[in-house]
Amino acid sequence: MAVEVHVGEDTWRMPLTVRYYEADQQGVVFHGWYLNYFDEAFTLYAESIDYSIHKAHAEGVDWMVVHSELDWHGSLRWPDAAEIAVSAVHCGNSSITVDFAAIRDGEAVCSARNVYVTVDAKEYTRIDVPEGLRAAIGPGQSLRRPRAGR
Repeated sequence: MAVEVHVGEDTWRMPLTVRYYEADQQGVVFHGWYLNYFDEAFTLYAESIDYSIHKAHAEGVDWMVVHSELDWHGSLRWPDAAEIAVSAVHCGNSSITVDFAAIRDGEAVCSARNVYVTVDAKEYTRIDVPEGLRAAIGPGQSLRRPRAGR
């Protein structure tokens, strides 16, 4: 399914500079790095909403990715300056859906949607999203929308 990406000016963003070792011999970022970028951005996003991974662990909570979907609209290259946009889309009972976009020069070159589940930090069994995390995330806003046609 083709998607359109819309990142508002108020969407939280993490600055990124593509490092040499993240690019292949053509200077293009290897596809696997995008998930690393998104994971790092989600960790910093959680910190920015005052629910850092350290706070979560202190409360006995952790989160794990259970689903990812990515679409490429272009590519990052070494040594591009870029941003990773993060927006929580939805909180379920035990899951959090989060959209990401890798942006260069104002254009999304890759977008993704991850679904995280909240788990007990010791047993790694699924638990409900803590109310503090749910409140910190607030109402969701999707960055990715289905695009009609091909």
